[in-house]
Amino acid sequence: MGMFKQKIVWSLLLGTALLLASCGKNAGQTQNGQNGTSPGGAASTAPAPSSQGAGALAQGPEGASKNGSANPSGGRPSAGAPTGAASGRRQMAVPVQAAVVKEGLLTVDRSTAGVVTPVVQSQVAAQVAGVVKQVYRTAGDWVKAGQIVVQLDDAQLKLSLANAQASLENAKINLKIGQDNATQANPKLALQVQSAQSALDSAQKFYDSQKALYDLGGISASALDTAASQLSAAKANLEGAKSALDQNNKSDDQTIAQLKLGVQQAQNQVAQAELNLQNASIRAPFEGQIASINMQAGMYVALNTPVFSLVSRESQVNFSISPSDSPYLNRGSTVLFIVSGQGIPVKVSQAPSAPLNGVVPLTASLPPSVSLPFGAVGTISYTVPVAKGIIVPLMALQTLENRTYVFKILEGKVAINYVTITGEAGTNAVVSGLSNGDTVAVSPPPGLIQGSPVQAILLGSDQSGSNKGGGAPTAGKK
Repeated sequence: MGMFKQKIVWSLLLGTALLLASCGKNAGQTQNGQNGTSPGGAASTAPAPSSQGAGALAQGPEGASKNGSANPSGGRPSAGAPTGAASGRRQMAVPVQAAVVKEGLLTVDRSTAGVVTPVVQSQVAAQVAGVVKQVYRTAGDWVKAGQIVVQLDDAQLKLSLANAQASLENAKINLKIGQDNATQANPKLALQVQSAQSALDSAQKFYDSQKALYDLGGISASALDTAASQLSAAKANLEGAKSALDQNNKSDDQTIAQLKLGVQQAQNQVAQAELNLQNASIRAPFEGQIASINMQAGMYVALNTPVFSLVSRESQVNFSISPSDSPYLNRGSTVLFIVSGQGIPVKVSQAPSAPLNGVVPLTASLPPSVSLPFGAVGTISYTVPVAKGIIVPLMALQTLENRTYVFKILEGKVAINYVTITGEAGTNAVVSGLSNGDTVAVSPPPGLIQGSPVQAILLGSDQSGSNKGGGAPTAGKK
């Protein structure tokens, strides 16, 4: 609306200037009519219009300035421009708003909704079934890690623990008995092996002596056969004793292993009973605030039933952005969270993920010094780059026959300069076809044509821009 008012003001100024020029011309013609008659009765001839001045107002592309500017109408005045040729008098300079363009980075401010949520939130479930005996905390209470929130009746669990402990003692006793039996049986079998070995040695000596006598003819063959039979029997007795000892050792090892396994199983049962007894006291897994409690005293709680919900003291802001903006918001990027009229700088705490339902979800960590209620809704504001180059105000851009141009001011005159828009945001655009430091007309008044003399009135100092690369100011929200 402000730009529209400015254009009206400039149009009025231009009309006033043209009116003054017309009045001056009429006054000159009146004076010539009164004083220009020769004594012979013939009127004096008025000066002929300057062809050079007329050509300056209606020159074609060949008459463009040396910097490459040209009349977009191909020799005809622009739309809305005066069509009459200028007279030999000097044209009055038309006051126009102007801006010095600079090279820089054009950015745009984006905004999206953000919600304060806890960093960690958990549904704490019962790890053992039982009846609620007592509820120690209510919703909204702050608790420390390990603090009891709900207590289940543990009488049955204590009895189960006692039974498990008794089973463990029994298993230990059985193991001791088995070890003692193995220790007592082994010496007897070892003595039998030693006795059989001695008998074998004796039988071997007797056989050897009988064999020597037989070779000398001192005994009969039957006597030698008897000695050989005794030797064979002694060998068999020794093998039998050894086998019995080996089997007893193996049996003892297996029995002891089974008894030890029984002790281990009993120990596991005791550990499980102790764990069940501990789980009867449902505790907070971390420090935080109780969001809700779903149980009351006397209610039965089944295994894995949610008992209460807990949220952490640390908070964060959840928000979503367009996939096209995600490359510019990495982990550690700073954005502004505006809530209740207060702007809070926050840092993105996660890397952008794949889009979900057309948007990229992100989280930002709130500073520890900031305390906001969970569920508070605000606005996340962030800046993304649009394009880099020469930044010009949008009000300086003109179009003709699908071509874009600006009025470039050079040595007090305007020249048409074609440009190409490479980016646009807010009230500015990035173009190619201009140089850093060029001066262009902003909101040019109607009737401005190639070569028109102008008086440039530069815009405020804010035109120098606050964007990273200088130039026009940073664009507003898009």
